[in-house]
Amino acid sequence: MKTTVSILLFILSITAAKAQVNELIGTWSVFEMTQLMNQDSYKMTEDSLKAHSLFQDYFFMEDSRFRQTGNLSGQGSVTTQEGTWKITDNVIIMTLQMGEREIDVDYTLELKNNILFLTRSNPAGTMKITMALRKK
Repeated sequence: MKTTVSILLFILSITAAKAQVNELIGTWSVFEMTQLMNQDSYKMTEDSLKAHSLFQDYFFMEDSRFRQTGNLSGQGSVTTQEGTWKITDNVIIMTLQMGEREIDVDYTLELKNNILFLTRSNPAGTMKITMALRKK
């Protein structure tokens, strides 16, 4: 009986993970961004992003490939990075190809009411950024 329950739970977790992956495939655009630094909170709304000509698009492809394009990096120009992505539990790991190096960028992932929330904290825990994205 325990074996049957374990197998059923395993199948359900695989089915849920596959559904989450399928929902993510496509192009997503940042429309809101909140940064918490120490006790201060800064929020950029859709209107303020547009007013400053800021954007960030994430392209999640079926074959686990990934591309991000935008100008939110602080460099002032539009940049594009490519790589791969995978989901483990509620974490999305984007492996970006940066020249000869690969860099893993991990975000906590939440998909709620067709809005994708990606949250990332620095290692010291003193800064947290949450981006809200809408599917194009």
